[in-house]
Amino acid sequence: MNWYAKTRFFHIIELTAWQILPCSLTYSRVHERYRPTELQLGLQGQYPCVVDWIPFASIRDRIIQLHAANPCVDQIFCDTVSAYVVESTLSELVVGGSLMKVYIRVTDLIASMALQQSEGEGIDHMASLPAPDIKTLFSSPEYAYLAFKHLKMDCGASYYKIDPVFFSKYPELCDPSDDIVASGVPLKPGTQTTLTSPNYVDSITAATYCSFINFSFDAATALSRLEYV
Repeated sequence: MNWYAKTRFFHIIELTAWQILPCSLTYSRVHERYRPTELQLGLQGQYPCVVDWIPFASIRDRIIQLHAANPCVDQIFCDTVSAYVVESTLSELVVGGSLMKVYIRVTDLIASMALQQSEGEGIDHMASLPAPDIKTLFSSPEYAYLAFKHLKMDCGASYYKIDPVFFSKYPELCDPSDDIVASGVPLKPGTQTTLTSPNYVDSITAATYCSFINFSFDAATALSRLEYV
């Protein structure tokens, strides 16, 4: 759950509360980017519920219409999450950069931030944007963290768009009328991070799911009490 620990996890909690207890109150609490479409409302329980976690309505609807019975739908979901990006200008992120429009994948910065945890290093609080160069932006946990905060990736999906590469792989999921495709030049590390669906559920994963489910049930119960106050 490292991804959701770094972003606005409570948006997913509110969504899951609606999934558990669908009513007008839980629906009203769902963040607008995750708010179910008419198609989702009409087919609730008839498609993989993980699709609801995608903060792009047009993609959700097309996955439901075209891939609801696809055995690889988990990987499609992972590819979608891996394609979340935020736009910026090069000058904001790299010393001497131009005003050229760029975009960065959220997962790439999260992976770079995780380097600090795996190597046991402390955050250098003296670091500040712009970074010395593009390589440092992804190799330094400090600069990755600063970029993550600067681009408001920790504020949830409000600022997210989709990497154009995603629609090269899944052209059927693209709705030309929906302005969600990022523009500009991609800034990326030598090796990009791509989420993969789990091959099996181990004890740690099961414990994480159980904790999340219990928390979601508690949230749904609390909201249901509010409805009748």
